Amino acid sequence: PIMPIKFNKETSSRLFRYVKTVDIRFNPFDSRTKSAREIWRQMQATRYHRANPNLKINTEVLGSAAAPEVVFKFIDDTEKRFESHYYTASEILFDVHLSLDKLDNEFEMSGKSLDD
Repeated sequence: PIMPIKFNKETSSRLFRYVKTVDIRFNPFDSRTKSAREIWRQMQATRYHRANPNLKINTEVLGSAAAPEVVFKFIDDTEKRFESHYYTASEILFDVHLSLDKLDNEFEMSGKSLDD
């Protein structure tokens, strides 16, 4: 898929201020977990924690054949849930960034600020 918008690191870090938690569940021995493991790896980046010190990354390593899952919970309590074996890490993050950008615009339009 063609991704028409590119979110640079600065924008990406700023938008992640709207994320409360990222829940990542996977079985490390399951071949379907590639994107879940990649999301987990990318979420370790210090820039996310610098931008959002309250960001919680929860990892659950499964011992069962349950499908891998990645769930992003935003500060307005909405969620983006992915059965991650259907998506690449890039597709998941792109979709999350679109949602965060929309949330950012809604905050701006309503005069709210994350710093309030």
